[in-house]
Amino acid sequence: MEDNPFSKIVKVIRQDNMAQMTATFRIGTIISEDPVILDVAGTIQDEKSVLKNSLINRFEVGDKLLLAPIEEEQRYIIICKVVSI
Repeated sequence: MEDNPFSKIVKVIRQDNMAQMTATFRIGTIISEDPVILDVAGTIQDEKSVLKNSLINRFEVGDKLLLAPIEEEQRYIIICKVVSI
C-alpha cells in the first residue's frame, strides 16, 4: 500500500490539514503579576491581549492557566487556573 500514489496524496493532505489547525486550548504561565504578563507557547502576552473569567481575582507568578485562543491566536481568554493533583 506504500507504493500506492493515492495513499501518498492522502498522507500529504492530512499532514497539511494538521499543520493548519489551530489549537483548541493552550496552557499559559504567569511571569508577572502587576502588570499581568504571561508566557503562552513561547510568546509573551500582556494584559491587553487577554480576557479573563470574571471569577478569577488574582494571579501569582508561576500560575498555570487554561487558555482559549481567539483572533487567530493573537488574543486569549483565560478560562481557569490549572493545578497539579
